[in-house]
Amino acid sequence: MKSNQPSRPTDDTVPTDDTVPTDGNDHAEIAEGGSFGSEVKKKPLMFQGDISDLLPQLHLHAAPLEITDISPEAWNSIAEYCLQIWSWNQSINLTRHTTPELFVKRDLLDAWHLAKLLDPDEEILDIGAGGGVPGILVAILRPDVQVTLCDSVAKKMTVVNRVIDHLKLKIPVYPLSVQKVLEEFRYDTLTARAVGPLSRLCTWLQDDWHKFRRLLAIKGPKWVEERGEARHKGLMKNIELRRVAGYTMPDTESESTILQLLRPR
Repeated sequence: MKSNQPSRPTDDTVPTDDTVPTDGNDHAEIAEGGSFGSEVKKKPLMFQGDISDLLPQLHLHAAPLEITDISPEAWNSIAEYCLQIWSWNQSINLTRHTTPELFVKRDLLDAWHLAKLLDPDEEILDIGAGGGVPGILVAILRPDVQVTLCDSVAKKMTVVNRVIDHLKLKIPVYPLSVQKVLEEFRYDTLTARAVGPLSRLCTWLQDDWHKFRRLLAIKGPKWVEERGEARHKGLMKNIELRRVAGYTMPDTESESTILQLLRPR
């Protein structure tokens, strides 16, 4: 990180949030600091078991996706992350991917593809980090890079901070918006998943492109429409956008895309 380390949340009280996000696109755009969706009564399915039950199921669902280059140590950390997040999810709304299958086909798949695009020793800021995806998973998959998380929803960052401590990872956490973080720190790459359409991302970052090298945004099939909207609003001026990865979302006919946005210097 190109400045002092951030302070980390220390609040011992984590407010509960029993709302459950409504079903929809797995890359549903959620504004940083906003609500996950309207309250519904039905809870998502929840994995029941320990790490010895979980690891075989993670491998089972990862193999058809050709996610086979993860070390045993990393798999153990990934499984521990799942168990921690799913346990906390019963009191604060962090994820609806609460089964091994959904986790692998949505969260792990995205993070695995993203991790392949990072250079050695990069300093990464994952914005709107929510429950820690993709940031924590990228840190596990790529221990050679430095990952930092930020999200303006402080209670989520408090929980994520505890998960990070449990996993013994060195991931600084900011309970702040990306704009506030970039007032003090500089990064090589910003990453974003399900934090808003391109027009919103570009609005947030319009005064700060010189403070990082590039943005990698994981998007769903509507990214072309989002690009058109951002251009129409004049937010893509002098911004170079390139599609750097694409892969099918399992069990759907849709494709996930990773976009690279940068302002040439």
